[in-house]
Amino acid sequence: MAPIQAYLPSVTSRNFLLGLVLLLIVRLVVINVIYNLFFHPLSSYPGPKLWATSRLPWNYFNFRGRLGWRIRDLHKQYGPVIRIAPNELSYTTSSAWRKIYGQRSPEFEKAVDGRGIAPVEINGKRALMTETSDGHARLRKAINPAFSERALRDQEKYLQAHSTTLLTQLFKSCNEGPVDMAKWYNLLSYDVITGKFIIPSSQLAFGTTANCLNQADQPHLQVLGNRAKSVVFFQFALQYGLMSVLQFLTPKYAREARRKHLALSAAKVQARLQAKNPGKDFMYYILENQEEKFSSLDLTLLASTFIVAGSNTTADTMTGLTYLLLRNPDKMECLKKEIRSMFRSKEEITIQSTVHCRYLTACLEESMRMRPALCCSLARTVPDNGEVIDGEFVPGGTGVGVHMLAAAHSELNFRRPMEFIPERWLELPPGSEFANDDKGGSQPFSHGLRSCAGKALAWAEMRITMAKLLWHFDFELANPEEDWWNKQRTYLIWERLPLKVDLKPRAA
Repeated sequence: MAPIQAYLPSVTSRNFLLGLVLLLIVRLVVINVIYNLFFHPLSSYPGPKLWATSRLPWNYFNFRGRLGWRIRDLHKQYGPVIRIAPNELSYTTSSAWRKIYGQRSPEFEKAVDGRGIAPVEINGKRALMTETSDGHARLRKAINPAFSERALRDQEKYLQAHSTTLLTQLFKSCNEGPVDMAKWYNLLSYDVITGKFIIPSSQLAFGTTANCLNQADQPHLQVLGNRAKSVVFFQFALQYGLMSVLQFLTPKYAREARRKHLALSAAKVQARLQAKNPGKDFMYYILENQEEKFSSLDLTLLASTFIVAGSNTTADTMTGLTYLLLRNPDKMECLKKEIRSMFRSKEEITIQSTVHCRYLTACLEESMRMRPALCCSLARTVPDNGEVIDGEFVPGGTGVGVHMLAAAHSELNFRRPMEFIPERWLELPPGSEFANDDKGGSQPFSHGLRSCAGKALAWAEMRITMAKLLWHFDFELANPEEDWWNKQRTYLIWERLPLKVDLKPRAA
């Protein structure tokens, strides 16, 4: 046997090489940190120094579900524009809304680097929310007729039917103890949007009725929640070039949620395509488009997008409004007074009549300001030649966006921003303390060419639903001591926490 000394040179050589590699890595990291802090084109912007050195702090809070809250707090500390990563700026001004999302030529393109919605592509296809400018324009042209005022009027009877079903279920449930209004709002919105997208003539949209309101134990709501959480893993993988090993990084529940959601969307599309006499549902307008033909995958991605965007957002807004009204009983009384004095019966509550409920509209506006359905930044990229944003030149390729939650909670935009004050959205008397509120800082439906296509549908659903509920019921928080507001986590959208409410049918 050879003496042990014979092995030492090779061991020493390996140790030396390993040490050299580690030294080079450390040196590169140090150089990168120094560059990002002192020599990067964004080095003069305010913000936490640690966030300027690496995207790891951003991802740390993202994985914890606290990124939305943390960036809001950083804006309160550092001001209306801050650096939140080596190559990303976050804004809170209405002028930034107009510049970043309103400018058409050149357009600030959607982020494809993991800062926003991820994954960007599925089987080589982009969805509506991640499409390029040209692709998005093509899709919007095809779907806009389905969201026209005429289409909405034609389909009001389905909105009314769903809201009536909700009332029926709540009358049954309210005597059994506290009711989880967050769940019921989600069931309603899911029925509405899956109806609106593709359903035979008896429904709004999907080929077969979802019927969630009549089957309240719906596992797909959990699938949607897990799908939202899975986005953080795709974002991290895109940022660090780890998409090839993503399946090993992502928990099973997240992988299964994405798979099940796409499978459900595909099944809905196929059911609608095979339906006889489906009527003028959402799919009708797309299939009637003679200029553009869509593949099954195109339709599946549209279905997926609208199930997520259409069901979560309106449900979140109504959940938030319910909580805020219950925390502000004087506002609740004002709203009930308006609704109960305006309508003599529930049949009078329509899309058209609720437009005239000024205080209801103001309450919804204020709820969407305080708790925007998207509690993040809609990530964009500065065009190649750079752009001037809020008076400062920003180099091309820089990541930018207006952070919805931070902008809506900014004292620079709103007086007493953390108070629920619907009156700020009404016609203000001379000298009102809210006269200088910059209402353009709150854009819950986004701004510009990529703003929400379903805005009119969302308003109709929320107005009708809230008006009917407050016409029929009195509400009380079941657990008033619970800090429901600050417990919420964010994953682009809000994590759905139960909102337990005691419902009492209104006295005759």
